[in-house]
Amino acid sequence: MDRKERLRQQAIKEIKAFKQNKCWVHGDQLIHGISEPSYGLPSGYDVEVQKRYPFHGLFVDLGCLAIPSDQTQGQTTNICPTCQKEAIVYLDSIEDEEEE
Repeated sequence: MDRKERLRQQAIKEIKAFKQNKCWVHGDQLIHGISEPSYGLPSGYDVEVQKRYPFHGLFVDLGCLAIPSDQTQGQTTNICPTCQKEAIVYLDSIEDEEEE
């Protein structure tokens, strides 16, 4: 299967899961929650967390977007409990490596 077909199949998988309000990585039902906003350019680890655990809910990457001052305390987001747990373990392991 070529790259274009793989991307197409992934997009179909993501859309199906989204319509069912499920995480396309783990199949868990998504819950609505509030996450800390993250501003500016993401670090390499933030990008990796987003790729591996798209519904981690630990932060919402807003990039360089300006948001109203009444919305700086938290952003609504969809959270997959498994994505969140695995993202925490991943980030903790990175932190442990950096301390050594």
